Amino acid sequence: MRNIVGIPFGLVLLALAALAFDFLRHGGQFVDLPPQSTNDCRTVELAGSAEDIQIDHARGIAYLSSLDRRAQIAGENVSGTVLRLDLGQELLQARAALSFDPAGFRPHGMSLYLPADAAARLFVISHPAQPNHHVELFEQTINGDFAPIATIEDPLFVRPNAIAAIGPRQFYVANDSGARNWFERVQEVLFRRGLSSIVYYTGDSARVVDDRLRSVAGIALSADLMRLYASETNGKALRVYKRDLATGAIELLERVAINGSPDNLSVAADGSVWIAVHPRSLALVRHFFNASTPAPTMVLRYDPSASDGARLTAIYVNHGTEISAGSVAAPYDNKFVIGSITAPKLLICKRS
Repeated sequence: MRNIVGIPFGLVLLALAALAFDFLRHGGQFVDLPPQSTNDCRTVELAGSAEDIQIDHARGIAYLSSLDRRAQIAGENVSGTVLRLDLGQELLQARAALSFDPAGFRPHGMSLYLPADAAARLFVISHPAQPNHHVELFEQTINGDFAPIATIEDPLFVRPNAIAAIGPRQFYVANDSGARNWFERVQEVLFRRGLSSIVYYTGDSARVVDDRLRSVAGIALSADLMRLYASETNGKALRVYKRDLATGAIELLERVAINGSPDNLSVAADGSVWIAVHPRSLALVRHFFNASTPAPTMVLRYDPSASDGARLTAIYVNHGTEISAGSVAAPYDNKFVIGSITAPKLLICKRS
């Protein structure tokens, strides 16, 4: 009888061991990191971290989603702002980009909308201390700063992380989680259940255009608005969609495997997609709780026009000594700008 009871107990232990091994494997615990790259990088110190970056290429201005996220992780009641950085200046110093900060402003993902015949607009996801998550809409004034003009909320903005604008009030939002309770959250984290979604906002209402995704953390559009790109952090993939210009509907064209957990996306002038990647997501989690523990940063470039074997190339690799938890890589001319979830600085690097 004792042996019979021991059989199911042993099976349970075996299943738990298999689950633990799979969790460690998926978190990059056993990944051999590529050699560190030798890009010539310049550091720009900041008051907070720049988790997302948008660049006005015509003017050479970078806009930074600035927040002391290390203090936020520690439970402090902090607020943030959007900063601007003139990339053409020799002395690089981030300055205020907003006329004033909305109350309780905690910026996350951003999208810069640059119409040919109207003032520029900036869409910024904000996570205030009290619900609800929402999108703050800013318009550029005659003196160049951005003034808040609207706050957009919708029940479908469950946990918005990234945003891509296609019009003066139209945009896509990526929810990095769709969990409505702790049980579903455990399923997302441990079993990689796809509960994330992409939402299209028409200017008046929102609707889900794709769901059952594994934690979408980045979203971007091609210059002709025909392609939508989305990164699945927990799915370790870049999703490429075809857009219906009339309805906003999207159709999946392909899913490109990524060796790591992709974060924010940026589209370069040549149409390539620059992907900030966390090669070891478990190292990232440890870094959140202990700043002295480095979290590697990797930047990949996806070329949609290249042959299959050459579409993904590594642009930058660092094991966390130069910058930890890199979350965005925004290309500009022959350079690129790296921001981080936690590090209060930017790297401006030359392409090798």
